[in-house]
Amino acid sequence: MIGIYWAVDLVLVLVEAIFLVLTLRNYSPIGDTHVGKLLIAVSAIFLTQSALMFVFFLIWAEMGYTVAVAGPLLVISGLGALGSAILYRISSM
Repeated sequence: MIGIYWAVDLVLVLVEAIFLVLTLRNYSPIGDTHVGKLLIAVSAIFLTQSALMFVFFLIWAEMGYTVAVAGPLLVISGLGALGSAILYRISSM
């Protein structure tokens, strides 16, 4: 069974991924420019990181890691979600 800390971690990573998909959508019209390619690459790298984090969090939760692992990762996940939200806001300007 997945504990509350792991559940919150997973939700935060999903929120981060959603913001990054929206960011990629916003950058797609300028994807043929040099800057557009770089912005899309950065967003895609962060999206890949989010997907990997989701998988690893599920594995670690199933392995029985407790709040000693999930707690610090909660801070990292929260900062990732905040950063992706800011990146999305910038892409919307």
